Amino acid sequence: FWLKPGDSSFRRPAAQLAMVVSGRNARRPAKAAPKKNTKTDDTVEADFQVDENARNAGKVDYFDKRRGFGFIVPDVAGLVPGDKLMVHWREISTSDKWPFLNSGIEVEFSVKKILVRQGKKALLRAGNVTLPGGAAIALQEEIEDKKEFIGGKDARFFGSVKWYHTTQGYGYIALEQPQDGVSEVKVHREEVAGGYAIPMHNGLRVEFGLMKNKKGNVAAYNVTMPGGGELNRDIGEARVATGGEYTGEIDWYDYRGAQGWIVPTDFEKLPKDVQESVTAQAQRRANKTGKETMETLHFRRLDMVDHTEKFVKGTKVTFTVFMSQMGAGATTVKSA
Repeated sequence: FWLKPGDSSFRRPAAQLAMVVSGRNARRPAKAAPKKNTKTDDTVEADFQVDENARNAGKVDYFDKRRGFGFIVPDVAGLVPGDKLMVHWREISTSDKWPFLNSGIEVEFSVKKILVRQGKKALLRAGNVTLPGGAAIALQEEIEDKKEFIGGKDARFFGSVKWYHTTQGYGYIALEQPQDGVSEVKVHREEVAGGYAIPMHNGLRVEFGLMKNKKGNVAAYNVTMPGGGELNRDIGEARVATGGEYTGEIDWYDYRGAQGWIVPTDFEKLPKDVQESVTAQAQRRANKTGKETMETLHFRRLDMVDHTEKFVKGTKVTFTVFMSQMGAGATTVKSA
């Protein structure tokens, strides 16, 4: 279903809906001047030859710990175009709670080819990154030994999340018992036990350590559930599964952004609370963009049964749905 900006109704009669869809082109505004594209295209041709089984040596040029990616310079020039290969945190073989690399360290890796743009292009990425010889990378303990902790490294405290921005990767926790005059502390995503981009809803009770940075500011360290368990998306978003299994098709999927949208085959079969949430989300997008938008279900790569699957527009899928503090969404998404 398409929704127009400013439409406050949850449902629209079929006749009115047809008028909205068919009249889109007639009401299309004048096109604005195209924006200059400053993004670098790092794709290669789909038939670019790569030996994905070979192990290669190289040195880490740069790694952004908070954003979870960096670049490796292979020892052999010409192995990849530009002699730099992007590495994502998921491909780091490590015993650290938060996978990361330090600039300048020697590593071993394979080269992965990931098809994109409906198989017409490909991305080259580092895979299974280890120390030379295949040992897992372990850097966390050395860094933690240099930090100053309140009450010691093993001291644990309790508090509730005031707010946390998953995309930006930081937020604040209110302590149940203030320490050294501190009643709330900042938390960064690399200190959230459970992996990258784990959300934490307002009011979520957590356990953590406290550390000081060079300026003396106190921040949360190794944030877990009370008792030490890792957080996950279901806990962090307060997800509640509802309904059964449904069918639909991919409206779009952004492999790099690790998220996408599904058009349900039969919207009316979804649970009522899911319908209302999806419609409200669509209406907010329409109001924000000033464009008509469809009632679609959002999902992330972590909601896919096979995280490596590369959906394209129109792919038939099955999925289940949930309600959370962020609204409705789809999970257990897989090709039909």
